[in-house]
Amino acid sequence: MSDNPQRYLVGIDVGGTFTDILCLDIQNQSLLSAKTPSLPGKQWEGVLNALSELGISAGDIRAFVHGTTIATNALLERKGAKTAMVTTEGFRDTLEIGRTRRLIGGLFDIKFVRPKPLVDRPLRIEVPERTAANGEILNEIAGYDFEPLAELLKDEEVEAVAIGFVNSYANNKTERDASAALGRLLDDVPICFSTDVVAEQGEFHRFSTCVLNAYLTPVVIKYLETLSEELNDKGVKAPVNIMGSNGGAMTLPQAAKFAAGTFLSGPVGGAGGAVRICEMANVDDCITFDMGGTSTDVALIYQRTPRISHDNQIDAYPLQVPQLDIHTIGAGGGSIAWVQDDGTLEVGPQSAGALPGPACYGRGGEEPTISDANLILGRLPTERTLSGGLRLDKAASEAAFISLSKKLGDGDIVQLADGVLRIAVAKMAGAVREVSVHRGFDPRDFALLGFGGAGPMHVFLVAEELAVPQVIVPRYPGHLSALGQLLADQRLDAVRAWGGKLSAVDPAELRGPTSEMKTVASKTLLDAGFESERQKHTFTVDMRYVGQSYTLGVSLDENATSWDSVRDAFARRHTETFGHADANNDAEIVNIRLVSLGVVGKPTLAFNGGDGIDVIVEERKVWFGDDWTDCPIYNRDRMETGFSFVGPGIIEEAGGTSIVPPGWRVTVLEAGSLDCANPLVDV
Repeated sequence: MSDNPQRYLVGIDVGGTFTDILCLDIQNQSLLSAKTPSLPGKQWEGVLNALSELGISAGDIRAFVHGTTIATNALLERKGAKTAMVTTEGFRDTLEIGRTRRLIGGLFDIKFVRPKPLVDRPLRIEVPERTAANGEILNEIAGYDFEPLAELLKDEEVEAVAIGFVNSYANNKTERDASAALGRLLDDVPICFSTDVVAEQGEFHRFSTCVLNAYLTPVVIKYLETLSEELNDKGVKAPVNIMGSNGGAMTLPQAAKFAAGTFLSGPVGGAGGAVRICEMANVDDCITFDMGGTSTDVALIYQRTPRISHDNQIDAYPLQVPQLDIHTIGAGGGSIAWVQDDGTLEVGPQSAGALPGPACYGRGGEEPTISDANLILGRLPTERTLSGGLRLDKAASEAAFISLSKKLGDGDIVQLADGVLRIAVAKMAGAVREVSVHRGFDPRDFALLGFGGAGPMHVFLVAEELAVPQVIVPRYPGHLSALGQLLADQRLDAVRAWGGKLSAVDPAELRGPTSEMKTVASKTLLDAGFESERQKHTFTVDMRYVGQSYTLGVSLDENATSWDSVRDAFARRHTETFGHADANNDAEIVNIRLVSLGVVGKPTLAFNGGDGIDVIVEERKVWFGDDWTDCPIYNRDRMETGFSFVGPGIIEEAGGTSIVPPGWRVTVLEAGSLDCANPLVDV
């Protein structure tokens, strides 16, 4: 029996290459970490291995939060459930018609093949229902005989059903009736209706989101049940939460019901952890740079708040749910360097993954990767093991690059490795521009926060490419996503289609819908164990000028007595985004949105500094720019608060290696992060 029961908060992030676990001891605020290889197709085994590697008692865990890529993998690999769709007569082809434009592929791809809908046409079934745009039910569904339809779905061995009716956002009675009728006839087959997932206008996006949710639900449920059983067998009795794409945690029942809300389950943890690091480092605005073994995820955090997007797309399918505005590219430590048909060098998006991994891992991989390039350039050690006990094989990396060099006509593999990194850095800089410049922000006004297993190795080069003045590298950079997960609040998002022209709507009419929305959210959080004093509710409205088809979110005071503040806020937001405002045009509200948080206490997070003794482990030749340079290798565990040096330098720690180019000044902050100043930028 433990003397200190339930003393640990655990966050686990499953990546494409490694599974990271971070554990906070709430008694002394210390952190424990571990890293184990991810197991493709068996994510729960990687989770259990990571938990075992940590070496803590399962009975001492107070809370367990998990980020997973199970939904993303199921969609990308087309391994979701066999799904049927029930819809209004005349609208079975809405999924296929869409917006009559390409959502992926590009205009100039002459080999473009349109992706098939997730529901085959014979399984898109029409029923005689119709609801008008004002919510009036024109054709009732209550008397419809669903038994033949249910028998058809059983004969087709359908595993999930999506229900989407036209104009149901205005009145979802027919969707609810159809769902109840089919639920009685189809036993354990998951059924979801569109307004239960997203109650917004726009049939195509709403139908697509509902179908995605239905398609993924059986896969996610199976994974969650397996994970729960395995954790229970290991003695973990603490509640298990799943990270949601909106940056908050969800209970297992919530995640099972809202599978489409878990697409960014892993990456959003990094954004949450970055907010906490910014608070401790006294930084307001940053761009996260999360580079792992398979991909790089970037997100913009403005005034310590990650940007949220409501109009998203996963692969070729629209997804109209709130999620963090994260941009992902296929550039990670395991990204493969290869020769294109025209004889030019390319990097990614193919990845060596966890197995066999880069050639230098010694697990049978033979393809040259970004990790192999770094090893050839002296940026990674060969005489010491990395996190997880991994010892790198330089000879294998050289053999892989010699093979690549021959395909390019022979040449110096050092120059080739440098070229691979330059291509990767250009791609990653483009991703940063995507979330900043393309959103109306200048990246030079932000710090770049590098984390993930490979983030600190490349973040300085990306900062030089973009003239970003400051780089922050947190303590335990390879585990920041796991940190964000164990700090995550529970979050609920609700939306209601409501509004009209500001000149025609009385602010007093807000009271009804906002009160109803808050009441439902409050009860849900209360049932999850969050008393009213631990709840936080924030309203916004989606607004546009009359005649526009796109909206901008604006904060809303639910007790407002006039629209003046809302109108002014919308004008400012429109100017920030598009460079102008239209004082002569009336504005209108389209949706009311509510974000409800069950607030979790934020621990202090004590990052203990070293004693400053024997900080430099060794010196070795490292390639920077166009030549070899004598470079000191620092042990971060021995770096005390206030310790400072000027690059070049390499900083090694569990879960991450920071490659500091010449001229950069690095200072250890009291909070444990590295504050790094770009010598190429005048501040």
